[in-house]
Amino acid sequence: MTLHVDELRQAQMYRPADLMGTEFRSGEVAPGAEEELVAFFNQTGGDDGSAFAERLRALDQGKVAWRRELLRDGQGHPVALYAWALGGRTLVVPMLRTTTHPLEETLARQLLFLLKRLGRDSGAEIVRVSDSHPSEAAKSAAGDDGFFEPRGELVALVVDVCGTASEVGTAAGGVARELAVQPGIPAELASVVERAWWPAKVIDSELPSFLVPIRPRWSTELFNVPAMLIPRSESLGISREHVYYRSSGRRRESVPARLLWYVSEGSSPSEGQMVVGSSRLDEVLIDTPDTLFSKFEHLGVYGQTEVREAADASGRAMALRFSDTEIFPKPVTLRRLTSLARGRGIPLSPGSLISLSKISSELFQAVYQEGHRTT
Repeated sequence: MTLHVDELRQAQMYRPADLMGTEFRSGEVAPGAEEELVAFFNQTGGDDGSAFAERLRALDQGKVAWRRELLRDGQGHPVALYAWALGGRTLVVPMLRTTTHPLEETLARQLLFLLKRLGRDSGAEIVRVSDSHPSEAAKSAAGDDGFFEPRGELVALVVDVCGTASEVGTAAGGVARELAVQPGIPAELASVVERAWWPAKVIDSELPSFLVPIRPRWSTELFNVPAMLIPRSESLGISREHVYYRSSGRRRESVPARLLWYVSEGSSPSEGQMVVGSSRLDEVLIDTPDTLFSKFEHLGVYGQTEVREAADASGRAMALRFSDTEIFPKPVTLRRLTSLARGRGIPLSPGSLISLSKISSELFQAVYQEGHRTT
């Protein structure tokens, strides 16, 4: 019985899980498989060949319970490797590697975001990549994500606060004083802070918020909500950037901004009429449908016909380019959304649920916190 239980535990440990609903699969590195990975993740600078394999093997033999995660593409080829463990309030990452792949840079950016999510979910306040030879793609992407490099490591803050500048600054500590996070900071600076200290949200800044309705058909392909029965496109599924199209009529959209995604309808109550997540709005572009489709085809789920149908009488359409979508663990139902708005004296008009509409930072905060409420 003991042997059988151990077999079941090992089978569960190495069972692959998909990444973002794509054909990429993630699973733990099996003991004894270290040498096989040398050819895929061979590094230079004294960390190649047997040295690399030995360092990876050592992570499975020490007192620390390191998680050694291997990512494979749809053909089963290793494409990324990372290890992590929680040490106090720090998520320590002693290995972070990607291999040559058409989507290597996109994978590296998604892995950095994944590590921040792991940190937030584990209660960590810092993500520290201590790998002395991280992949160049990861190092290049880290700077855009707010990682800094003390003593040759990559370190980022994880500020899990959706509140005032004072509350965010207190949680971030001394670094906040260096960046002078104060109430009413400009939208551009607030957006930088929220990206670098994700998932921080500075509510009393000038960063605006919008509610965006989306049909389940498109939210499934963009966010895997509701989950797809077949794998999503690899390039779309692991990208941190996406595009959504609508008519060109402006409704006070500005950049940068925050977005809340409201799935407007569904074939069942569990699929629609709920806020499912939030994103950062990076660009608003109005142009002809063909021009927009040509520029953003790889980031959106609309075909050329759908983009043309989104155009209004002027013959132009709008593209919303957004990034770092955060799916709520607990979707906020329409009934709860209406209650949150009413409780703050902010009645929701029918029009706000069928077309993009601006909402107050106070309502954004309430919905965001509700989506992450654990009780």
